[in-house]
Amino acid sequence: MTESQVFKEYIAADNSHDSGDTRLSLESLSDIPGVGEKVKKALVDHFGSEAVALKVITDSRLDLVSAVQGIGDKQAVNIVKAAFEVQFGASANTILRSVDARKIFDSVIGIIRGYTNTSYARDKLILYFPLPPDKLDTIHERQKYFSDASRMAHDLTEEQKEILSTNLSQTRGLYRRIKPRRIEGRVIITNDEKVFDKLVSEGVDRWCQVYVISEGENAVDYAKGYDLVIYISPLGVYDDSVDMLDNVEILGKDWTIDDVLPEKTIGFYSRNYRVIDAASKLANVFGKLPMNDSVRGFIESIDIDSLKEVGELLKNLNEEGDLAEDVDAELDRYRRAVKAFPTAVAETEAWLNEEIKTRISKSEVTLGGQQIISILQSAELEGAEGSALRSMLPAEIVETFSSTIQEAEDKLVEMLGLTMKEADWATGVISEEIALPVKMVSTQINDLEDRLRRLFADRQFRLIKKMSNQLEKLTPAVTEAVRTLLDFDLFLAVGLFSKEYDLQTPTISTEYAGVGVQGARNVALTESMLRGKHGKVQPIDYAIGKTPFQPAGTNEENCTILSGANSGGKTTTIQTLAQIATMAQAGLPVPADKAYMPPFEEIYFFYKSRGVVSAGAFETTLKQFADIVTSEKPKLALFDEVEAITEPGSAANVIAGLIEILQRDTRSCTVICSHMAREIKEVTDTPVRIDGIEAQGLDENLELVVDRTPRFGYLARSTPELIVERLTKLSKGKKREVYERILGNLTGTRHRT
Repeated sequence: MTESQVFKEYIAADNSHDSGDTRLSLESLSDIPGVGEKVKKALVDHFGSEAVALKVITDSRLDLVSAVQGIGDKQAVNIVKAAFEVQFGASANTILRSVDARKIFDSVIGIIRGYTNTSYARDKLILYFPLPPDKLDTIHERQKYFSDASRMAHDLTEEQKEILSTNLSQTRGLYRRIKPRRIEGRVIITNDEKVFDKLVSEGVDRWCQVYVISEGENAVDYAKGYDLVIYISPLGVYDDSVDMLDNVEILGKDWTIDDVLPEKTIGFYSRNYRVIDAASKLANVFGKLPMNDSVRGFIESIDIDSLKEVGELLKNLNEEGDLAEDVDAELDRYRRAVKAFPTAVAETEAWLNEEIKTRISKSEVTLGGQQIISILQSAELEGAEGSALRSMLPAEIVETFSSTIQEAEDKLVEMLGLTMKEADWATGVISEEIALPVKMVSTQINDLEDRLRRLFADRQFRLIKKMSNQLEKLTPAVTEAVRTLLDFDLFLAVGLFSKEYDLQTPTISTEYAGVGVQGARNVALTESMLRGKHGKVQPIDYAIGKTPFQPAGTNEENCTILSGANSGGKTTTIQTLAQIATMAQAGLPVPADKAYMPPFEEIYFFYKSRGVVSAGAFETTLKQFADIVTSEKPKLALFDEVEAITEPGSAANVIAGLIEILQRDTRSCTVICSHMAREIKEVTDTPVRIDGIEAQGLDENLELVVDRTPRFGYLARSTPELIVERLTKLSKGKKREVYERILGNLTGTRHRT
């Protein structure tokens, strides 16, 4: 099957495993940002038409796009991503409105990439960014898809996981451009200019010699010296001079490229040998995977019987595209004969001359053996005729020559592995003339070698042609299977990630106006736990806004201040909320036992500033805050220690002003981490819920004991008191007195408040 035929079949098929195809249609390649005339031409030339190129791109076939000459992996990702964003009317930046929010989501995708086996899946994950509310159906379909992935991963055996990983790691997009392998022993001759032009346009001349016979020329002159001659005569009239050759195959008008160059199809399989071999091995285990709707879809996309047949046929080939050993006994015999021929002739000649010398030396005729050898060698130098010597020498010596030559021919037959019927081919390769050294007949030797080469070439050609015909019919099944496996790798990666991180499907509904999570775990902390860096991650509960989860101390407030101890987990809490919100809106499962949220139009996250913030940076930050509070879109805004943007005396007033505006937008949710909860509350008349993560004390090792789940409606005790208490207990003498005085002031201040 030619490349254009593959693409024609491709466009006629439904090739999308991705869920949620509520997309806008693209009318032209020019509609895709970044696709100029040069790239457009390369795509159309490669795929045969703009329609096929568009379908390949809109199906997110990164493997096919990256195979276009002049377009590498990176540009292919950019093209597919740009088309995807145009279709969906959104990009990752549409929802993730701050750099920090994007970094949080990218870190999650980075972890998932660690579970992939193919570059295709790693690259395609870039398309799974958070989608806007008008794509809620797509989000739900993705949730179903990845929920199936998670359920499958939970039920996989270790053996199945090992088989999947081992073989998927060998899987990549199929290379369709096959590098020609020069076939020196084959020539294609034609008496038709159109046939010649087609052979050249299809690149056949880069594989073997191709000639067109002009009027008055003889085909045999072009055919001499080749192991296999293919003569194409569409009109059925050919030069009968080739009839004298026994290695000619004549084709008429119904010939195909595969008829003259089956190695081209074989070349596709040899270049993609490991990929196709892995696909055939995976086909054997796919039917035994834990079943659900999505897995069934993958299985139905793979012609398992055809893949098994391909697997068996591949055993007959090696990665270089040659027929493997033990495929055909006759082929192996001729292959060995051709390979061994020069050595066999040389060894036969050496043995023959040495053996004749030995036998004559031991001769007991009247003349001494050594004398006879000297006579024979002198005769050779003086040009004496062998027939004259034959009459002069004793009969015993002549018989020694004849019998040893016969033994040498038999030895050559044995070394070449010729059959009894073929043994006659070796007759005459050794001159019967009496001489030392014995002469080898070069014309006979060349004829024998040519005959063996022709037999090998003919048998190999017919076997390869047969195999090519079988494999060519299976190519569509192979193409579809590899595409399916590439998509399956992404599916499996999310499933394994979901299993290992104990992820669950969140509930996303436009009826909610907040975020509620139960048993939530930070992905970054879980990753470090899985690496053995610390113990079990403590899950948390949190709620803001209107959701089905309303723990005691909450009243559907849409704006809160999260206070509490240093190193208590304030940043980790809002980071976890950001992870859950972004993952959920991308359609991924989330690290929480239960999670509820609406689809937000905007998600913001701001880490606390490091070091001193300049006046310019302060102004920039305020402008960002102004954009947030003036946006009328439903949003989730998470701030980590905003007070770091300016002086402590002004920070409380800045934050209070921010809160007063954000609280009015009932469709948006805001959580602000701050050490200044008390001060903020004092400078605003707006009621604000303050949640606290409090260090409960010191353990027996004088380490902080912290309940990571915030207490709702509670101003948490600050960590400095406990730190000073710890230092007091660890110190003696005057230092202890200093710490006791500081501790008294801290606790006194707290009591006065």
